[in-house]
Amino acid sequence: MTQTKPYYAIVSGLCASSASFFGKLSSLGQQLAENFGNKELELLAQVLCIVIMVLLNACVWRFFVKALHTNGGTLVASLVSAATNYTVSALLGWLIFNERTSILWWIGTALVLSGLLLIVNDDESSRVKEEKKEH
Repeated sequence: MTQTKPYYAIVSGLCASSASFFGKLSSLGQQLAENFGNKELELLAQVLCIVIMVLLNACVWRFFVKALHTNGGTLVASLVSAATNYTVSALLGWLIFNERTSILWWIGTALVLSGLLLIVNDDESSRVKEEKKEH
């Protein structure tokens, strides 16, 4: 194991939200073609967005696996990656697509992240107790 490197989990979350962004962009190719009257442009835009989305999903798993191999372990990697993904997805949706998230969405996100945080803290305290028993 190596030292704690939460940036792998952050990069994983950023790649996940970016992959979702390009997935949504691929569905907007039809609107682009209607604006410019070019079916080839629509197909090219959709294929390009899908390829980028697949590549970003590969990056998600690459960096998430790297995050799993740090001292923080599975739970910390999951918490940091999920928090980054949820937050950046909401921001991208708001900035780029003018989407609004409801208070219920934010409450649900907070509950999911709080649950992960509780599990991480419980795992940390269990690990400290085990280390004290060994010494």
